[in-house]
Amino acid sequence: MSIFNIGKQFSDDPSGRFYSDTKKRSGEEFREVHFRSLLAELKNNEKIIFILDDGVEGYGSSFLTEGFAGIVTYGYMQASALKDKIDFKYDDDDFSFYKEKIIQYIDEAEFGSEKYISTRPAQ
Repeated sequence: MSIFNIGKQFSDDPSGRFYSDTKKRSGEEFREVHFRSLLAELKNNEKIIFILDDGVEGYGSSFLTEGFAGIVTYGYMQASALKDKIDFKYDDDDFSFYKEKIIQYIDEAEFGSEKYISTRPAQ
């Protein structure tokens, strides 16, 4: 099992879909830099537990769609397999909304429907 605290290990203000949308930490960055690596490190029946409410006030739909459902959209993993690999923890019951939205966005994503082209600025 792997635990990833989004507010502490990624950003206290995650926002935007793409690198090009924001100067803050985007869903694209979350997926490509962190989430995919976490998935690659999992062993067979392990899960990633995402802590949603520690240091984060909330999430925009663009961040959640790109960060989580992008795994399916870009063909990295089927929705059912992805949902078997993730779970969520929060102490603030208001964050159950974000968990539900993440699952909804994953379910709505079409596997491999887009080719990933990075919007990360040249370094």
